[in-house]
Amino acid sequence: MKKFVLKNNKGFTMIEMLLSLSFLLIILALIPILIKSIYTLKDNAIDHTNYELIMFRKDLSEEIKDCKVIIDYSNTRIKCIRNKNSTEYTLLNSKIFKSINGKGNITLLNNVERLNIQQLHQNTLKLDLLIRKGDKKVHEEIYI
Repeated sequence: MKKFVLKNNKGFTMIEMLLSLSFLLIILALIPILIKSIYTLKDNAIDHTNYELIMFRKDLSEEIKDCKVIIDYSNTRIKCIRNKNSTEYTLLNSKIFKSINGKGNITLLNNVERLNIQQLHQNTLKLDLLIRKGDKKVHEEIYI
């Protein structure tokens, strides 16, 4: 009887095993860094205050160009009158709303604790905002 010896001894060599283990260790070493960056990005993705503040500043600065500005200090309201159109920015229920010709409400900023308006010059306004970001309160000064 003939014995058949299979010479198909395919398997991992020591070098292949070391390479695969080194790749695995590199991937496992990157996992904590990846998790930390995900949590950092998650906090930034949820907090839209910076973007809202930038858009509010841009909208207000474009609106008060070439218009008559009326400031109501008691109700924290800025009214811009141009021709027959009027635009109002009002602090109400911790939000700053924009209304055009007394119609509609567009929320521009959320979590606003305090808004102080000062007219420094004829064309310059100073807005002091106290905005709540989670447990923190952030003070912002906007000059327009």
